Amino acid sequence: MDLVDLVILALRIVMVALLYLFLLLVLRTAAGGLRHAATHSSCSAAQALRLVVLEPGGSDLSAGQVMQLEAAATLGRSEHADLVLADPAVSGEHARLERVGRAWVITDLGSTNGTRLNDAPVDGRTPLTDGDVLALGTVRLQVLAG
Repeated sequence: MDLVDLVILALRIVMVALLYLFLLLVLRTAAGGLRHAATHSSCSAAQALRLVVLEPGGSDLSAGQVMQLEAAATLGRSEHADLVLADPAVSGEHARLERVGRAWVITDLGSTNGTRLNDAPVDGRTPLTDGDVLALGTVRLQVLAG
């Protein structure tokens, strides 16, 4: 075997090693992406907020009805609200529910009759916990977090 054959053999070995290294990196990146996607989708499901209608008041909701929110939503009587509560005691844009980190908060939007959480007035951003009861006008909703 002469020197040229040895150089060609060495280059072939290096090329095969680089190919295997490339494949390893592709597989690690794909596995990491799948792991991230699985974690992200389970977090999203865990962060959903469900509201159960306890008292529909004058709205067209029915007692026991469950509504699920995945993202921030405005509650109010207006047809522009994300969650329409067609009760005369509910303002057009009454309150806003939004996710802050892993928690959900409610903010009264200057409604005429106010928003109440567990019979206490909502002042500013107020965190919600599982089992809380929201009152907007004569509509009462129970929070089911997660």
